[in-house]
Amino acid sequence: MSSTDVACENVDAFNAGDWDRFRATLADDCVYDELATQRHIEGPDAIIDANRGWKEAFPDAYGSVKRAIGGDGTATVEVTWEGTQPGPLHTPGGDIPPSSRHVEVKAVQVFDLEGDKIREVHHYFDMMGLMQQVGAMPTGTAA
Repeated sequence: MSSTDVACENVDAFNAGDWDRFRATLADDCVYDELATQRHIEGPDAIIDANRGWKEAFPDAYGSVKRAIGGDGTATVEVTWEGTQPGPLHTPGGDIPPSSRHVEVKAVQVFDLEGDKIREVHHYFDMMGLMQQVGAMPTGTAA
């Protein structure tokens, strides 16, 4: 499996909510950094729990890979995440109540692999846009 195949399989397993399949993409010592929430998560169980949290807030969450580039044990995927928020969104600053709003968030994930297992993930996404779309912060226009 190529590095981009593994990265896309990870996104596809998340989309399906298939946590056994998701776990199969992760190395035992995998690390996940979610820069927008400032979460640094270590180990498959904790990483799966974090992803389950996203699925609880957005049960229909789905990532569409728009571009995947890889080689030499790395992969970078450009993803558009979409979903509707009927559940609370847990954040470091507290819970955001359900909004029932549909969101679309652009993101990039950078994967480091050992063989066909993900060793490290850095996930960059538009947290401000997400917060605006669920009504947790006002939208504004630049002056």
